[in-house]
This record gives sequence, structure tokens and C-alpha cells, in this order.
Amino acid sequence: MLKSSAVLLRRGKPRPRAGMFPEKYRRVPALLKPQQGGQQYFNEFLIRSANDALEARQQRQQHGYSSTVRAGGPDTERTLSEANATAADISGSEMSGVHPRLPQADVCGVLQRSRAEAIEAEMKQLAAEDTFVSQRGFNERMWYEQEYQRLRAHGDGTEASLGEEAAKAAASSSTTEAVSETGEGCTLPERILGDDYFQSKFGYSLLKGPSPDASVTADDSVRAYAQLDWWGEMPKYSRDFVFLYLVSRRRNTYAVAYDYDGKRLLPTYTAGNRGLKGGDRGFRGDGSTDNGHQVTSMYLNDLLPKIREARAASGRPLSRGQKIDLVVRVMGFYNGRQGAVRAVQDRSADFRVRYVEDVTPFPLNGPKMPRGVFR
Repeated sequence: MLKSSAVLLRRGKPRPRAGMFPEKYRRVPALLKPQQGGQQYFNEFLIRSANDALEARQQRQQHGYSSTVRAGGPDTERTLSEANATAADISGSEMSGVHPRLPQADVCGVLQRSRAEAIEAEMKQLAAEDTFVSQRGFNERMWYEQEYQRLRAHGDGTEASLGEEAAKAAASSSTTEAVSETGEGCTLPERILGDDYFQSKFGYSLLKGPSPDASVTADDSVRAYAQLDWWGEMPKYSRDFVFLYLVSRRRNTYAVAYDYDGKRLLPTYTAGNRGLKGGDRGFRGDGSTDNGHQVTSMYLNDLLPKIREARAASGRPLSRGQKIDLVVRVMGFYNGRQGAVRAVQDRSADFRVRYVEDVTPFPLNGPKMPRGVFR
């Protein structure tokens, strides 16, 4: 057995190759790819170094300029004074110094914005522009606040002072009944504490109460609650029910019926085995509403004698005019669904629909479905 090997066997995933790379990342621009190793700061460093070089060059030029002035005679001074006068005429008695600078971060502005006063002003601006305060639609909270301010203010819109508010509160505490009776004055509305206020105000209750003829006590309500039928909302099937499944897919419609024990009463009818498929109509007509109606109607026509025969054989024959109870279970959401359900309604003389159930599989999430399910 080898202690060490020059070749290591790679277990698990194979070595990544170019073909395994996802196509969606292949043509991403370089700016959208993540920068590594401080590359995003490289341009800023270049700009800073260029600015430093420009400032150093400008300072050198100024030093050489002043030394030339000192070394020159009166002609040089006269020429410079004339140039200064011309520049003052042009720029309004101010020397216009042009400083070529490349764009870079404004350090002074950043330092100014980082002060406490600037931060507080910015927070106030953010609060003023908050989406929960300024909404496009009707803001109920803001309406209540404005209504509260309006009721506390004078008639001319000026805000009441603290002393006046205290006086108003003291006066309203003693004369609340009188003000509410007269309905005059600028007082706050009553606090709505429950349904009793609404009933006394408008004469009827918002709550769903018991019927007026039956006076139900607490013991009766407890007893009625104890006798609740927990399965009251569930369908109640009997052994005479026939379960009709109508499956509508994109290019076909199926109809099949079972009895209570799960025995199939008649083979499945489809648009294909009923001779409705093909022809010069193309595939668009295969799962159409008309095909669903025809398939289901033909199935119900052939199903009726089968049910009569099975009921007679079991000793429970159908009487004259008696209808067959159906539980229609529909699956799918394509065009044949509407026609199939309409065909059941058209046979209301022979069949009575007791329940209509939608059994379309609707995954909230889970495994990937097979590819050919809804083909």
C-alpha cells in the first residue's frame, strides 16, 4: 500500500471547465464584476497624485515668477503693473487665478457634512420626506392629526395657547354634557369605546347579534357551542353518489366516473378516442370548450344506462323520474373545463349535482413536477 502518491484522485465534483460556466455570467461587463484588492480606489489614487503634481508645479512656477520680478529692472515692473491693471479691468479688480484640477472627493464638504448640526439637519430633511408621512393617497393618520389640530385651534386657524387650552379643558370637564346637548362649540369628539356608543348614536349595532325572537342566555350559548358539529363544513357523501372527474388539459379533456367504493363505471373518454382530435383544425381545437362539452356529453349519455344497470343489479333500482346524485370534481384550468361543466348542467334532467369540487393541484411549493403532466 502506497504511503504517498504523486497523483491525487479527485472525488466528488469534476474539474470545472469552460462549458460548465453559466451562460448568464459570461458577458457581464467589467464594471459589474466584483473588484478585488482595492482596484476601485486605484483611479482615485491616480487623481490625487495628479492633483499633487499640479499643485507642486504651480508653486514652482510662482516662486520662479517672483524671483524673476526681483531680478528684473523698472521695465519689468512697469510691464507687470500694466498687465495687472488690464486683468483688474477684465475681472473686476480681482485677479482671476485658473487652477486646473481633476475631479476628486470634496474633503472640506465631507468634513462640513459630518458635523452634528449638518447631520441633524439632514435627519430632519429625511423625516420630512419620509414615505410614511407624505403619501400619494389618503393618509389616515395624518388626517386624524390635522383634524385634532383643527379642533384644538380657534376658528380663524390660529393655534390655541397653553393657558387657553388648560382653561378650555377645565371648562369642558364641567360642561361636557351641556356642550354635547347643544352641539355648539369647538370641542373634541367623544371617544368611541365600543359598540354601545355606536348603538346609542345610530340606533343599530355593528355586531352580529342573535335573532330578536330567541333570548339566548349564557348557559344556552355554552351548551350550543358544546354541540357544534365539527364536520359541518365537510361534504356528506352517501353510497349512491357518483363521482365524475373532469380533467381539462392544454390539448385534451378527460371524463371518467367512479362509484362510492372507487370502482370505475365506464372507461375514460377523451377527445382523441371519441374521434374529435385531428382533422384540419390544428392543435388549438383539441382542448377547446366545444371538445370538452362534447366529450362530457357523450360520456354522460353512455354513463346513464350503466348506472341504471348497476343499481338494478344491486337491488336498489332507480324509480321513474329519480335523478342520479353527482359529485363533480374538476381538475385543470384550460378551455375544456368550461364546456365540460356546462355539459353536466345541460343534463340536469337526469343528474343532480350535489357538490362541485376543484381538485386542481396547486403546489405552494415542493418537488419539481414531471415534465409531461400538463402537456
